[in-house]
Amino acid sequence: MSAALAEVTRGELVESTHTGVVAVVDVSGRIVASAGDTDRVLFFRSSAKPFQAVPLVESGAADAYGFTTGELALACASHDATPAHQRGVARMLAKIGLDEDALRCGVVPPADEQEAARIALGITATSQLQCECSGEHAGMLAACLHSGYPTDTYTEADHPLQRRIREILASVLRLEADALIIGIDGCRIPTFGAPVRAFATAYATLATPSEASADAGRGLAATLDRLRAAMLAHPTLVGGEQTLDSDIMRLSDGRIVAKLGAEGLLCLAVPERGLGIAIAASDGSPRALGPAAIAVLEQLQVAEPQTLDALRERHAGRVETFAGEPVGEMRPAVELEAC
Repeated sequence: MSAALAEVTRGELVESTHTGVVAVVDVSGRIVASAGDTDRVLFFRSSAKPFQAVPLVESGAADAYGFTTGELALACASHDATPAHQRGVARMLAKIGLDEDALRCGVVPPADEQEAARIALGITATSQLQCECSGEHAGMLAACLHSGYPTDTYTEADHPLQRRIREILASVLRLEADALIIGIDGCRIPTFGAPVRAFATAYATLATPSEASADAGRGLAATLDRLRAAMLAHPTLVGGEQTLDSDIMRLSDGRIVAKLGAEGLLCLAVPERGLGIAIAASDGSPRALGPAAIAVLEQLQVAEPQTLDALRERHAGRVETFAGEPVGEMRPAVELEAC
């Protein structure tokens, strides 16, 4: 069963309704609030990136290669491929003695409109650095080199790096590794299917890993604290100037960690409250995630009014004609139920 996430109005008519699931979980794994079927199984996609970056730090590679806090943020990123993003990933590769040919993420059109225009005009060549996952892959290559793992097969599910990542994800999702459904993400690395409530549980662990149980992420506390801090220190490197996840981190003054995933997934960690939140749109569209996130943060009272107002301005609000005239609105429709 899905719950309403957001409504789109035109005049006095609700023209469309986006539905989905919301799970709010504390660090013990208890669901404290929800909307819709939190047992629905989806893929974690790019919302898993903070946990997929754990071996980069855990192995000692990040320190051995002198990665900066910004470069750790890029290892957790789905970036817009601005020139700044690409230069950051290129520096990561240079520090480990590799270039973009070592990446296995592939070439995709950049989300940054100016960079996409430069490519279309022939001013800039296409590059794997423009892949939104290039920072994550550079971090994986660093972990492989430092650990003595092969680098040409690092994306394969049976590679020792990917096996370690699967163990890490199983622990923070609080599932047996064999229970995870394995798929292949767009950038060729494994992605893992699990219930939406498990994604929220993982983000509750990211919020306060030192309070998790020994077998559910507490042993990763120092690493997760460091990666969380990197994301909050450099929110624009994690996404971009206008992405929802970057804006939530920036506008909340670092009180909320956010990471988007493909097919309409948004995961949030609230360290002050020890909460993890997962919001998943049934239609796979990210359109409803902004209004839904605003409603959830407001109902949980974990964001300041000025933060919510700024998010409404950027990620909800008016439906306009082509001439810019207001004719409706995109508005939140989530009603959380306490559990």
